[in-house]
Amino acid sequence: MSKAKRLLDILMFVTSKKKFTAQEIAHEFHISIRTVHRYILDLSDMGLPIYSEQGRNGGYTVLTSRFLPPILFTEEEAVSIFYAFQS
Repeated sequence: MSKAKRLLDILMFVTSKKKFTAQEIAHEFHISIRTVHRYILDLSDMGLPIYSEQGRNGGYTVLTSRFLPPILFTEEEAVSIFYAFQS
């Protein structure tokens, strides 16, 4: 799976949750914790407002004041994206 596709999948996953941990993402996408941290840093660099809390009850939160709007595609756009990922 390409990095762009993985980042998009993680973006959709984190924006659907209030709070999440690196372990949850690692388990969901079958990747290492270190890779999760790199992807979170990449998403943050792209402008996703992620806040992290350290410690036993810590984790990540996407700041509520700047949620991303849902991604809506027409059927034609979705098919185009599907075939673009296949090529």
